[in-house]
Amino acid sequence: MWWIKELFSSARFLIIQGDNTFWESKRIYEVFLPLVFTSAIFVLYLIFPMAFSGKFLSKLSGSIFQFMVFVVPFHLAALGAFATFERAGLDSSLEGANAVVRVWSNKDNNYFLKTLTLRQYASLLFGYLCTIGVLFIVFYIIADNVNFVYVAGTCYEYLYKTALCGVLFFITHYAFLSVYSITFLFDKINKISS
Repeated sequence: MWWIKELFSSARFLIIQGDNTFWESKRIYEVFLPLVFTSAIFVLYLIFPMAFSGKFLSKLSGSIFQFMVFVVPFHLAALGAFATFERAGLDSSLEGANAVVRVWSNKDNNYFLKTLTLRQYASLLFGYLCTIGVLFIVFYIIADNVNFVYVAGTCYEYLYKTALCGVLFFITHYAFLSVYSITFLFDKINKISS
């Protein structure tokens, strides 16, 4: 199953570690803020269901799909730029954080922590955003053609609420990581001497 590992290799962005504490790390953008916003919107949905459209999930998913069609190419272009751009400093270690990822060594037959360069870190970040964006597009195209009322039967309400939480978390996760990628570009790239 090596091909599955290769297919989702950009998900290694999620396992990048650093010297910072949880509250000062990228985990705030990946997990904490998305969970807070997802929980807040879901609680509002449970308390005030009439404030939301009757087809809230389908309209929300459709809007995200249209947004993804435009945003994924941007992240793909950023990935291509970082992977091929020649500029001093891109291949040096990341400033302000010791970003490391666990990788396998065939020589030692064991895992070790590898320090990432700015190029590697940015490539993993934009590769991850591209991957989850494409996965959402594919999942939406398939899910949009399934009759979930028939498939889920009596569990439809539970499935609907679970799907709503999943979509809300995806939106907030993607949005916060996109904002993180923009601030990352301004913060890290502009400090590189030309």
